[in-house]
Amino acid sequence: MQKKKNVFSIQMITFTAMLTALQIVLGNLLQVPLLGKQYNLGLLPIAASGALLGPLPAAIVGGLGDFIGAQLFPAGAYFPGFTLTNVLAGLACGLVLHRWKPTVLRVFFAVAVSLLITWLLNSYWLSILGFVPGRSFWVWASVRAVNYPIELVVNGALAFVTLMLLTRAAHVLPPDMRLTRGKDA
Repeated sequence: MQKKKNVFSIQMITFTAMLTALQIVLGNLLQVPLLGKQYNLGLLPIAASGALLGPLPAAIVGGLGDFIGAQLFPAGAYFPGFTLTNVLAGLACGLVLHRWKPTVLRVFFAVAVSLLITWLLNSYWLSILGFVPGRSFWVWASVRAVNYPIELVVNGALAFVTLMLLTRAAHVLPPDMRLTRGKDA
């Protein structure tokens, strides 16, 4: 029988804090503007935390990373809806990836679900904030839909490579954070 992890252990808090810091850097400092959208790699630490730590720590990494990033690098007034989006993306990654050996299908599915949540909710948040008068949810969603297939391929491939590297480096991870479930477990 497998021992249940304590979400509030020093080890879990430390890993969550390190991945939150990485999410802040990759989500805010490394941005590439393309086709009217800012591309960033903030989903990578969220996916890694989902795989290694589980849904709750991944939600914390997503939420705190967004909140702290918005405070450190403001691009306007803070809006909690975008933080909720990152929390839900973290939950999705944690539910799909936690403790499983990464496969292309599983990782791309987790990234696709996270990006679908991001696309729909962020389009909704932008429509209610009214940055551009007259843009409804459907206008925001259709304008932003062009970017998400590109983001799916890039983030999916990078998340898969990241999780494969974490699998190969399992000897440096604590035993309860290793990606072991799956066919070859």
